[in-house]
Amino acid sequence: MTRTGYFIRLGISIALDIADASFGRIPIFGSVGEGLGAGLMFVLWGPAGLAYAWELVDVTEQIDGFIPTATLIALVVGWRNGLLTGKPRGGDVTTHS
Repeated sequence: MTRTGYFIRLGISIALDIADASFGRIPIFGSVGEGLGAGLMFVLWGPAGLAYAWELVDVTEQIDGFIPTATLIALVVGWRNGLLTGKPRGGDVTTHS
């Protein structure tokens, strides 16, 4: 994944969190949206995206909208892959001739 692709996916994740905070409080719509959101996060971020499914646990639909789960997943994946900062994680990368 390129840095441009990463930031596009990050934008989608932020939009998903904004939609969840705005419309996720509607009783049935919120649960369906979170189920579809978990699938979308899996497509965007792979197995790490399945962490979004924890939002299905809140059946009241009131608490999970305040936690930007999709954005946090995107930031962690970007940090672990070095896409967030633009340099590989883990220190210097040296080449040997």
